[in-house]
Amino acid sequence: MNPLNRFLKLTFQPTEEEIEQLQRPGTGFYTVEVRPPKREKIPSVPSEFVKGVTELQSKWFGVKNTSPIVSFEIRRSHPGKLRFQFSVPTKRLERKLRTHLTNQIPGVRFSEGAGGVPVTSEDTVGGGLLTTGRKDWYPLRHDHNDPPNNSVASALHRHAMRDTKFLIQILFQPVIGKPLRRWYWRKRAYQRISYLRKEKEKLWGSRSATPREKRQANSIEDKAGTNRFHTSIRFLVIGAGEYTQSRVKEVSGGYNTFENPETGQYLNTKTVKTLRRNTLFDFTQAVRDRKFSGWSRSFQTSNPELASLLSLPNTQQENIQTAEP
Repeated sequence: MNPLNRFLKLTFQPTEEEIEQLQRPGTGFYTVEVRPPKREKIPSVPSEFVKGVTELQSKWFGVKNTSPIVSFEIRRSHPGKLRFQFSVPTKRLERKLRTHLTNQIPGVRFSEGAGGVPVTSEDTVGGGLLTTGRKDWYPLRHDHNDPPNNSVASALHRHAMRDTKFLIQILFQPVIGKPLRRWYWRKRAYQRISYLRKEKEKLWGSRSATPREKRQANSIEDKAGTNRFHTSIRFLVIGAGEYTQSRVKEVSGGYNTFENPETGQYLNTKTVKTLRRNTLFDFTQAVRDRKFSGWSRSFQTSNPELASLLSLPNTQQENIQTAEP
């Protein structure tokens, strides 16, 4: 065990000034709450919606990525209400989001979303992140029969962890710009593809690639050859005190459904631990501002991977407000 662990902080209690600052919505975003339909079919992987809101933008001759950053959030400020919402940086992109989500999920309804962090003077604040357990050229599972966020919603039902507020945030931005970094990522991915497909030398003789290795190589090639997204998954756990780390693990368990048995890829949980209180505040503020900052632990996803992460649940649950009464 790391001897420094007993000095690491998992939570902080904000001052009145910090509470006022965190409660204030971050600027530069238009936020809409999304209410899933009760009777219409909800796709488990809304890929067409992701294509519709993707905007590839760069400047400085393709060096700097200026594509818009979009945020998808699952909020539970009260056990009786689970809120799903999107935040986008322009009004035009908000109109595109409404149009393409309605095309993919007829019957979906929209209302004004919430901003800021739902923290009060009695609360502690901590958090965590999800990162890929293997190199991110290995795809996550995206062939779901039902929306995978059903499991996340179930982990946040109204009787679970009633003393705790949650904010789950997924930031995503198209991969463009930084040509050397993109070239290196693709080079490493194709090196792995080549290794998986080639004959393996053994102590006596050699063997051909197994069917599983060939399928893994095909999956990586499919991902490397398409548009991808920088993706970050972050949690805020509010009011849990000494149970913050266990709350992070409990809610992140809903993302186990994204584990891909074919490629071995999975999402690994990291609780935010730090020696300095201000570092925890900076993490919380980065979530409020919907910025990658230095607290993203971002990884690359393909369209179907990202679409799975953005799915709306179709489970009947009392704290999910649907489009119909």
